Amino acid sequence: MAAPAEVTLRDLNGYWVMSKNLSDPLDPVLALQGINWLIRKVVSLATITMRVIETEDATGTIHIRVEQTATGGIKGETEERKLDWSPVPHVSGVFGEMNNRTRWTSIGKDAESGGGGPLHPWLTEGWLDEKPLEDQRSHVQNWVVNEKSGWTAEQIWGFAMVDGKRYHVRKFLVKKGDEEAKARMVYDWKGVEKY
Repeated sequence: MAAPAEVTLRDLNGYWVMSKNLSDPLDPVLALQGINWLIRKVVSLATITMRVIETEDATGTIHIRVEQTATGGIKGETEERKLDWSPVPHVSGVFGEMNNRTRWTSIGKDAESGGGGPLHPWLTEGWLDEKPLEDQRSHVQNWVVNEKSGWTAEQIWGFAMVDGKRYHVRKFLVKKGDEEAKARMVYDWKGVEKY
C-alpha cells in the first residue's frame, strides 16, 4: 500500500515490505558486492519486511533502527543508522565488515557524495519535493564502505510517486573499481502495528 502523507522521513516508524513488482532486481547490485549466487537467488525469492524504529536522542540526533525479516519469519540483518555522519562499524553475515555513515542531505546540484565529489545524478532524480526538516535537507543519505571486498554503496532515501502513488523509496548505487550497479527499492507501507 502507498505511504500516507503523515508518514515522512522524520517518522518512518512502522512496518514496510519491499515491493517485488515495483522494485528493481537486486541481483546486479548483490553480484557486484561479491554475494554468491545461492544467496542472491534466496534474496530474489524472499519477501523482505522491515520494522523501522526512529528515535531522537538528547542531543537532537536521529537514530534509525531497521530490523529485517524474510519470508517465514527468518531473521535478517539489523541496521543501526545515526544521522550525524559519524562512522558506525557493522558486521554482517552476508556483507562482511563495513563502516557506514548516515546524514540528512539535500539532493540539489550541490549535493555531495559520501566519497567526495558530486552526488551521482541518478540518485537525485525522481523524488517528491518533501521537506521533513525546517531547512533544505530533504533526504537521508547513507554511505557504506567495505574495504575488504573493495566496494562502496551510496543510498538515498525519500518518497517518490510510483505508478501514481506515493511510496517510500531507497536508491542504491554500488561501485567496485570502474564498475557500478544501481537499484531502486520501493516499499509498501503496512502500518505502525505488526500486521
